[in-house]
Amino acid sequence: MALWPGRWVRTCRRLAIVRQFSAQIDFAGLNSAIADVKAGELLVMQKGAAVWKKVDTILQQELDLEDLLALSTALGRLPVDADVRVIDTLHVREIFGRVLPVVGSMSSEQQIAVLAALRYLPAKDFSLRQEIFDIVTVQLQKKGVELTFAQYVTVLDHLASLAVRGPRYPSLFVNFLAIFAEKADSGWDIQPFQVLTVLKAFSKAEVVTEKLRLLHAYVEDMVESGAVSPSMAIHLCHTMVCTRQFSAEAINALLSVACKTPLSTYGDDSHLMRALKTIECILRVDLPQTYSNLAARQMQFLNSVRDAHYADSEMSWNTATTYQVKHFLANHGFEAQSKMVGPFALRVCDPEQRIAFECLERVHFYPSTNTLRFWPSLKFRHLEASGWRVLPIMAGEWRELGTAARREKYIRDLLISESLIADVGATIPSLVSS
Repeated sequence: MALWPGRWVRTCRRLAIVRQFSAQIDFAGLNSAIADVKAGELLVMQKGAAVWKKVDTILQQELDLEDLLALSTALGRLPVDADVRVIDTLHVREIFGRVLPVVGSMSSEQQIAVLAALRYLPAKDFSLRQEIFDIVTVQLQKKGVELTFAQYVTVLDHLASLAVRGPRYPSLFVNFLAIFAEKADSGWDIQPFQVLTVLKAFSKAEVVTEKLRLLHAYVEDMVESGAVSPSMAIHLCHTMVCTRQFSAEAINALLSVACKTPLSTYGDDSHLMRALKTIECILRVDLPQTYSNLAARQMQFLNSVRDAHYADSEMSWNTATTYQVKHFLANHGFEAQSKMVGPFALRVCDPEQRIAFECLERVHFYPSTNTLRFWPSLKFRHLEASGWRVLPIMAGEWRELGTAARREKYIRDLLISESLIADVGATIPSLVSS
């Protein structure tokens, strides 16, 4: 989570708050302190304290609005999931408290920057956060026609991430589609990757409306006009089938572009090959009607994708947790193997019995929630649909066990509870090492 100077400048530019900061405001020192806070370090709390000491110094000075937004942006880069103690909610509350009186009079770019701060700073004062959120979203909806497409995309992206944590404003999503219908062909400059971001935002915010067919039709038009490259066609098709926001016509059109590039062009560990594998898997398993109605050429292409070799880069290494789990499983006669199942990498599994042990880190969940992110959720669902038994192991809980004896007992209890061993000394034949 290091905040390098180049990244800081690029971030500020996106939020339109680059300026000549006063020499008395030590943003450089703050950025340096933030860069020292690494996820998982033992001294994360002490280093976090150094950050808040810098923030204390900054807050004692006279700050204008852009200073506050820059401060919020910098603090939003702290690795919150590593250790929640790093975030000092009193300071966050003070920053938001200073923003609240002027948020209604901000420019569109400044209000979008406030949304970013609400997204990244985990303030526990939910009433204050909700009050700011309500003002910003109402103001941005009023300015809807004035926003550029790029601005609207950024707004929807922030709102979608906030929706996972609680604050929701679905009417702004619907309002976007109404404006899109008016300006898509005349007023807005729209790029394919932006459409991709919008589709993801609607899915994450769980906003479902028939008006999304406007986006599906626009994707078809982009394909017809030649504006979509094969790689972008794969990304768009992947997003549409993953989010279930698609039309059969759009999928056919995108695959007609994707199949123009030979599969041999992609490496065995290419992210595009993984996307293609995922598309084929979802269409065949989850969307059989759409799959069966594909054009012959597209169907042949997906059959080739299914047979193509793909090796996820994750297969080449183990985390500390997977390495230890394998060790303790071996003590009970389970010589764990690694295997690719479609686009999914199984680091710890028994292919014969179709049993997968999935070690879940905090990064596999949305921040501040117990909700699995899309990819691990999809992986679990598809493995189970294919007859696999998936046994999750929470990496955080595993580390807290501490000693080898406790971890040994954890694995033994798990195997007994899943009827994989009858007792301490007896194992089922398929799991006994040769």
